Amino acid sequence: MFFRKITNDKRKLIRGGIEVKIEIEKKKLMIAGILILFGITGPLFVNVYNFKIYELLYESLDKNDQGLLMLGAIRLVLLNGIRGLPHYLGAFIIAESTEIKISGKSLPHLRGLIALVIIPLVYAAIYLIHGIRYDLGVPAFIVIFAIIYIEKKDYTKISFLKKSTVIILLLLGAQWLDIIPQLSIFKFGRGETSRDIKAIASLIGGIEILTISASMFFILFTFNALIFIKLIADENKILVANEKNIRIERELYESRMNALQARNYIEFKHLVHDLKTPLTSMQALVSVVRLMETNDKKQDYLLRIEKSIDNLSEMISEMLYEDKKNMVTTEELFTYILSQISHLDLAPNLNYNNKAKSSYINVNKIRFSRAIINALDNSYNALDQGKGEINIDIDLRDGEIVIEISDNGIGIREDFLEKVTKIGYSKSKSTGLGLSFIEDVVESHGGRMKLESEYKVGTNLKIILARVDMDE
Repeated sequence: MFFRKITNDKRKLIRGGIEVKIEIEKKKLMIAGILILFGITGPLFVNVYNFKIYELLYESLDKNDQGLLMLGAIRLVLLNGIRGLPHYLGAFIIAESTEIKISGKSLPHLRGLIALVIIPLVYAAIYLIHGIRYDLGVPAFIVIFAIIYIEKKDYTKISFLKKSTVIILLLLGAQWLDIIPQLSIFKFGRGETSRDIKAIASLIGGIEILTISASMFFILFTFNALIFIKLIADENKILVANEKNIRIERELYESRMNALQARNYIEFKHLVHDLKTPLTSMQALVSVVRLMETNDKKQDYLLRIEKSIDNLSEMISEMLYEDKKNMVTTEELFTYILSQISHLDLAPNLNYNNKAKSSYINVNKIRFSRAIINALDNSYNALDQGKGEINIDIDLRDGEIVIEISDNGIGIREDFLEKVTKIGYSKSKSTGLGLSFIEDVVESHGGRMKLESEYKVGTNLKIILARVDMDE
């Protein structure tokens, strides 16, 4: 059995072929820690003395006043609620911020058990520090099991504020059970102040009003908590259904886009194929004229025209046949790419650095150039109103050509990184085909693509291709 560090907030435990993965959101964990600390230090600032509970109880006993007794009971419930709320919410936040997976399967019900461990530890810490023994009775377990229930249902689409409202309502409702005298035989209200309130109620004839009032408050808070649970359950179902509908719509959109691409591709192929016929005729005619021409200068011009037609024919062949590839140096390829974008708005933002100018790669020049230009366009769109830098760095590393396109633009949030290469997904007003197309082109050339980004810092797109020898 061993632990292996994945990141600052991820751990893996592997035993007997079963992988247990635990992820914790550090920010939420810090907030929870602060709340629990408040809960432990709470008795220093919030206690029966500054709430003047015993003053009310003594006065109610002296005047035989049941109203003052009830006011003292209300203050005790508020006191217990205020003192208990930080560590209950802290335990709930830790449960919310923890993701437990066993062999890749998420187990949300295990998160709730965290509260079952944390709350008794907090109570023990309070007793050791302040000498105050909090009663870990039925009301405490009602709140703990409410946390377990909410985590088991995995209401991931619901805001924490709404879920915590259920905990607060149940916490306040459960506190009233400690005030009901008839429940003492069932281990309710074992705290010193709760016992004193029930004892004074017995002396001044306030048992009935205390029982009725406490029962009503318990029912009121608990009923509202149950209604809230029902509301968040319904809201979660609606949000999950909406997300499913969005996913289905995206899949339909992808299917339509694929169909549109296929149709446009066929039409494009027909068009490009039709261009080959006049080009072949031009090539033949220029060759005949060159053979008949005796003037050296005209011969040179005709030879240039013939070479240009050959290059154009080669480019058309590369567009027509995607698998057609030629060996070119990285410098030759990027000279061509830079000439294609020299008139675009992004050109002034470019920094070009090639440390592998003479290295050869085997590419479809037209298609690969389109992919690189697409990547540069994405980088430019990420800049703040066109202000910033786009760097093209090419290097030879471990026998491979590494092309890096980086920018200092807005970047991509971590939760979007896995989505941006999918067809149909776009954070801008484009079609969403950019990164998907780039990835397809790179993979069709036997290469691989890596996308790294930090929100509000920038993005780095790394394209890795095999270097080829001219002799091959």
